[in-house]
Amino acid sequence: MNETGNLLVNDERRIIFKIMKPALMDPQELEKFRISQKTAYRAVMETIPYLSEGMTEIEAARILDENLKQKGINNFFHTAFAWFGERTAFRGMSHPFQFLPTDKKLEKGMAVILDVAPAPEGYASDIGFSFSFGENSLVERGKKDLQMFRELILDGVRGEKPISWIYRDVDILIQELGYYNCHQKYPLSVLGHKVGKMGTDFSFNFFGFSLQTYLYLLGESLDGMNPFEYHYKSHPYWNRNSKFISPPGLYAVEPHIGIENVGVKFEEILVITDYDAFWLDDDLPHVTYWETV
Repeated sequence: MNETGNLLVNDERRIIFKIMKPALMDPQELEKFRISQKTAYRAVMETIPYLSEGMTEIEAARILDENLKQKGINNFFHTAFAWFGERTAFRGMSHPFQFLPTDKKLEKGMAVILDVAPAPEGYASDIGFSFSFGENSLVERGKKDLQMFRELILDGVRGEKPISWIYRDVDILIQELGYYNCHQKYPLSVLGHKVGKMGTDFSFNFFGFSLQTYLYLLGESLDGMNPFEYHYKSHPYWNRNSKFISPPGLYAVEPHIGIENVGVKFEEILVITDYDAFWLDDDLPHVTYWETV
């Protein structure tokens, strides 16, 4: 065993395949993912001024989707989600249907999360942004504290920790800061998941996710079962059972923390290569917010 708890034979497999099949990131491809992500965040920021008291989650999500469609985007990894108030902390939510936008109405001081995943030309991004509709000190506190999770996760990936260890480290920090874990309520309890280049026929939609999304994730899961790949026994989901070092690729990472009836999160793409890891873009609303507080 080595310091990350993996069998040496797995490390040897990893080293061999680094030599035989290095996972290089095409800068032009990365730029298309960056544009996808930037467009998603821009749409969210342009949607916020249109929110009004009494508006429902369904209406807010529709405005966000329409904003992206007006930008020429008709393909989605998933369409928009909007959560208001205690639903930002996933209070009473356990079934996938409950994550879909509802007729819950927006009130002054409520926490809000907007989450959307466009895929222009098949280049998928997946983002989430937290804010409050009016003043809310718990939202502000949570947004500030999220910065520590961004640093913690990147350090863990760069240190080649198994994802289950990173998940544990995130849990420990959540408890130390006085929050509870909200992302464990996502389907498969994911802290993150893989994104990538997908097909462009997005006509079918189920639970807000396109057929191409399900096919993409299925393909990535099957790839992790291939014994001839060094990331054998991996899968595209980051959760407590992910006892592997994440293979190269792009991952939408979404630490989601709660306190009382308030939940806050960020979600953005982390790029993992054979030799490094980095956030795809530092010019994002939550990052610039941290620079000002």
